[in-house]
Amino acid sequence: MKKTIATLLSVLLIMSVFTSTAVFAQETTETEQVIDIGALDADTVPDADSYTIVDDGEPLLEVTRVKELGVTAALEETASEYYTADFVLPDNGYQVYLTGLTKNNVDEIRQAIIAEYTNGKDFNLKNLGFIDAEKTWADDGDENMCWAASTANLLTYTGWAAQAGFGSTDDLFEALIKGFADEAGNIENATSWFLNGSIASGGANKIPGTGGYLPQYSYTDLVEAFDLYNNCAEKLETVYDRLHSGYGASLSVNIFDISGNMSGHAITLWGFVTDPRYPKTSEEFYKNILITDSDSDKYAVRDGKDRRDADDVMSLFALEAFHQNEISTYRFSISRSQTALLSEAKTVVPFSDAVPHETSSDATMDPSRYPDIVLDPFVLSDNDKDDKTLTTFLPNTDIYYQPHMMNVGGADYFGKLSLSVKVTDPQDNVVYEKDFLYHQDVTVNALKGVMFNKESINLPVGDYVITASFNMDHSTTEAYYFNNTRSIRFKVRDQYRIGDADGNGIFDSSDVTKMQRVLAKLDTIDEMYDKRCDIDGNGTVSITDATLALRYLARLDIKYPIDEIRICD
Repeated sequence: MKKTIATLLSVLLIMSVFTSTAVFAQETTETEQVIDIGALDADTVPDADSYTIVDDGEPLLEVTRVKELGVTAALEETASEYYTADFVLPDNGYQVYLTGLTKNNVDEIRQAIIAEYTNGKDFNLKNLGFIDAEKTWADDGDENMCWAASTANLLTYTGWAAQAGFGSTDDLFEALIKGFADEAGNIENATSWFLNGSIASGGANKIPGTGGYLPQYSYTDLVEAFDLYNNCAEKLETVYDRLHSGYGASLSVNIFDISGNMSGHAITLWGFVTDPRYPKTSEEFYKNILITDSDSDKYAVRDGKDRRDADDVMSLFALEAFHQNEISTYRFSISRSQTALLSEAKTVVPFSDAVPHETSSDATMDPSRYPDIVLDPFVLSDNDKDDKTLTTFLPNTDIYYQPHMMNVGGADYFGKLSLSVKVTDPQDNVVYEKDFLYHQDVTVNALKGVMFNKESINLPVGDYVITASFNMDHSTTEAYYFNNTRSIRFKVRDQYRIGDADGNGIFDSSDVTKMQRVLAKLDTIDEMYDKRCDIDGNGTVSITDATLALRYLARLDIKYPIDEIRICD
């Protein structure tokens, strides 16, 4: 069911450290040390921020430490540092990304790698301090609360638990157990309960008087869900990128036994094994997932043992593309009799001061008894039939925008649904503005939203921000007002085609002639010529670029992006 990760860790290891609340990181620029494997043993690890271990001049292991920018939790004594490992497998070139590591287990992993090269030893990623809330074997009120355990993992990793004073993921998990009935639930409900004591829709019932640790925040700004039953690889691209940005991630899976019976389960996602030869939206890109599971060691938590005594286990599962009817996802084998399908992913924003939150004294911060209108989603597209938001557009293109309003509070909304939309440039000049009024004194049911008609704008090349604002004068009482504004940064850019020397929009033999004439100083160039004709990407246009263009026309295989369209930036 679970493979050891010993065969994974090798050759290239890039470790980045950030606090549980850090969002961005930057590399140090210290000089790299080169150390021969013969001068090193398993108990000696260089202290340098960057070093390479070689064997007969061939690199075995490259290590780089990446330091945080200093974004720390408000409760510094409970803030944690986490590390990520990013490395390549030597046999197949697969890339491995693993996060949620601590300083102690990174050191142990690092030394285990050296031991593997010097002594041929193997190792397991087990009991190294991973974030892994565990259920119990006995009926202690947590049998159906895998979703709560995963939420505890995510809120601990992303720094939210520390903000509320929780010292460990198990402490938060036990608070969730006391706050909900032992029923099926979801991460949205658990996060909403954690923040302000309310719950979203569906799932387990909460126990009155529990939760509400950070009421100035709304779960709708923290949690985002992705349906993985359709175009799973495309959705995983966002999850993959967010893991790299410090987000927490959980996976919902549907488990099928040999009789076809199905059950749902939630696990915590910590990393991927990927094939970098493919784009991140390709099914071939994702090879394995690295997860922790609240059921991984629950059978050991019995006879008076505490859940904190359970093993912390990081597990690896191989993914297999699965297509059936309208389902397009991945499956993996849990055991000989159980198969799991990826059904949904949830991501949680890492804590930082930049996360939107309520600052107005007018807000009740009680979404269970008051309406709460959020502007979500805010669609920006170059197609009036498309609801996928884009952030890059071509000049002379109709840019369609469409704000949506959703009441996520527990009470109906009575009032004017007026909306203001404006577009500003980098100097905060308003280049477009329009006001809308949906209806007078309209009731918005808590389960329904309002969708304004799509409008379009046309803008020249530049950088812009489009902002939609609602109820800014607080004329109607709401739980929160900070989520009544939504902004999207976008840009308008020209495009060009690689190899298109004459700039007519196509690549053919005339472009090679143009390049040759320019190199012979027989012809002039325009301002985009260097971008279009620098085929090998070395910063200058030379005879090599003209030769590559000729080889491409001759249909010889060359690995350069000739004839590809690029956006100016």
